[in-house]
Amino acid sequence: MKQKFDVITSTCVPLPLENVDTDQIIPARFLKATTREERFFGDNLFRDWRYNADGSLNKDFVLNDPAYSGCILVAGKNFGSGSSREHAAWAIAGYGFRVVISSFFADIHKNNELNNFVLPVVVSEPFLAELFESIRQNPKTEVEVDLPNQTVTNKATGRSEHFDINGYKKHCFMHGLDDIDFLVQNKDKIEAWEQTHLQPLPIGRGSDSAKGKYSSPNRERLGEGLPFVEIMDSTLRDGEQTNGVSFLPHEKLVVARKLLYDLNVDRIEVASARVSEGEKEAVTKICRYARQIARLDRVEVLGFVDGGKSIDWIADCGGRVINLLAKGSLKHCTLQLQKTPEEHIADILHEVEYAHERGISVNLYLEDWSNGMKDSPEYVYQLMDKLTAISQQPTAIKRFMLPDTLGVMNPLQVIEYFRKMLKRYPDVHFDFHAHNDYDLAVSNSLAAVLSGAKGLHVTVNGLGERCGNAPLASVQAILKDQFHAKTNIVENQLNDLSRMVESFSGISVAPNQPIVGENVFTQVAGIHADGDSKDKLYYNELIPERFGRKREYALGKNSGRANIARNLEELGLELTPEQTRRVTQRITELGDKKEIVTQEDLPYIVSDVLKHDGSEDKVKLLSYVVSTAYGLRPGANIKVEINGKQYEGSAVGDGQYDAFVKALRYIYKKYLDRTFPILANYQVSIPPGGRTDALVQAVISWHYKDGILRTRGLDADQTEAAIKATFKMLNIIENDLLN
Repeated sequence: MKQKFDVITSTCVPLPLENVDTDQIIPARFLKATTREERFFGDNLFRDWRYNADGSLNKDFVLNDPAYSGCILVAGKNFGSGSSREHAAWAIAGYGFRVVISSFFADIHKNNELNNFVLPVVVSEPFLAELFESIRQNPKTEVEVDLPNQTVTNKATGRSEHFDINGYKKHCFMHGLDDIDFLVQNKDKIEAWEQTHLQPLPIGRGSDSAKGKYSSPNRERLGEGLPFVEIMDSTLRDGEQTNGVSFLPHEKLVVARKLLYDLNVDRIEVASARVSEGEKEAVTKICRYARQIARLDRVEVLGFVDGGKSIDWIADCGGRVINLLAKGSLKHCTLQLQKTPEEHIADILHEVEYAHERGISVNLYLEDWSNGMKDSPEYVYQLMDKLTAISQQPTAIKRFMLPDTLGVMNPLQVIEYFRKMLKRYPDVHFDFHAHNDYDLAVSNSLAAVLSGAKGLHVTVNGLGERCGNAPLASVQAILKDQFHAKTNIVENQLNDLSRMVESFSGISVAPNQPIVGENVFTQVAGIHADGDSKDKLYYNELIPERFGRKREYALGKNSGRANIARNLEELGLELTPEQTRRVTQRITELGDKKEIVTQEDLPYIVSDVLKHDGSEDKVKLLSYVVSTAYGLRPGANIKVEINGKQYEGSAVGDGQYDAFVKALRYIYKKYLDRTFPILANYQVSIPPGGRTDALVQAVISWHYKDGILRTRGLDADQTEAAIKATFKMLNIIENDLLN
């Protein structure tokens, strides 16, 4: 709910639980709801805690206790962890909370709260503990949250703390503006800036556009003579045709926002018309958002020659652009449609005229164009002759989009066919739509630009039917570095967008995929690290910082002293040349055994090498039992030794490993009075092949100090692998504390 925020003084609702995740805030079964009504999600806030299994109220839960009320929720550390669902923030706002106070928020959830007018206030652990105690002693304890001065005050003790908030978000909160309201409010200023900073410049080569007759919206200032290439992203339409991929409406909206606003892509194709009600909801939401930021003409929907049904569907969604699918080969026209070329042309012209009547502009796909040019070029020319004849009329087709539908072309064919098209139709705007069946999508895209294509179609991470489409990040890099073309793409957003789509689609990015793969900025060979330290001899134009990333140096049998020296330097460890040689030798030995060595392992290895008696684990697992049974929550009983003392603990959880970690948290809290590290990410990999005894690798990331600590465990049992990674992490931290 959009409300102006100044100073709020209120009683509080205490929730002194750590690691409250978004599934506990709003259970996953409510994510399928088609409503955005705040009341609906507010009524189901903490649903599984507020209600018993039979649907009756759980009188022991704080929201059902009449002693506690107010618009401020006070929560334990690591509030909002888990999945990135925005529904959690909707539920908090829908219940009526305007402020959440905690000592730590999960980053994505914190941003979701800010985007839904709930103020996340981060305070110190002592302040939070004192506030919980004040509320326990007197449920009527009030807290004052002063946004202008960025202070939070416990009225019972008089103690205050300063809290941080982004200046832009502070302005929006104080004036009751969301992101779209802010843009609309400043529309005149934005347009005035564009008038003085942006100018129309040529796109492509070899046509009237080179004389400045064609202009593209929102282009950056370009160098004279440098070609500009328009980018159309089809992740939400063609990318969704990847086997097993289906985006929810709100996921499509989030990706569309990222593409249009953060990445600044020229156009996005968001759906196929008339597919489902879910698609209609998604397109309607995207069009509403795009209209509010004055970018509706960038949103496109695939439609069909179907007597105006697709056009009506798009118009009902609020869209303004149809990408009309026509047949680009004689075989498709006569065998699939069972129509003559003349009949198909007449149908297309009818659709174009009707679209004009509905206020919708038309781009035209020539499906199977590559085979059309190979097998029936006279048909392609017949189609183009008739459709370009209306170029001077109001019903003119804006762009002709030439797809290699089956991914059969090579770069030489792309050049040949494009030159034929441009020679015959020099004033037409042509896009190229590549598929990757022969692993040539990027090469073919570059060939199209070299031959005069003004626009390219891409998808995030190369998603798409069969082998996928041309990957956005790769196309952007090759256009800029190899062709010296200009685009509007904001490169440092590419990696974040890739991770977002990877999460929503469930399709993992290959570690070696250019630009966005996990390993692409990691040097393995020691000679490369040595060269990097000598005037960056192994650098190229693909600097990781350009894409919001950093260069890393792997550890293994090929590392060499230079790689190891780089990692030691990052850890702040200084060794003599002889000590470095011995550490290098030990890492090589481990690599020969196919053991994985990470930067976090280095202090152990150094200690082991330099101390002949070896280093001993300070935290040991003596015994454990994990159990699971139908109808019961998994449980764990564990015995551990920490610095020579033995402790026991037990807990239940949502899985065996979750129960195990909760038992560890119990031991650290009760016996050691220490905070257990917060889980940041959990990843499991299993080799292909279907063997039931295959080794499982668990890679677990933890929040530690101001960074991320990543540990690995390897075992035939998934839970055991995760436990090994956990104890490796605990020993690293224990050694750090002792040192």
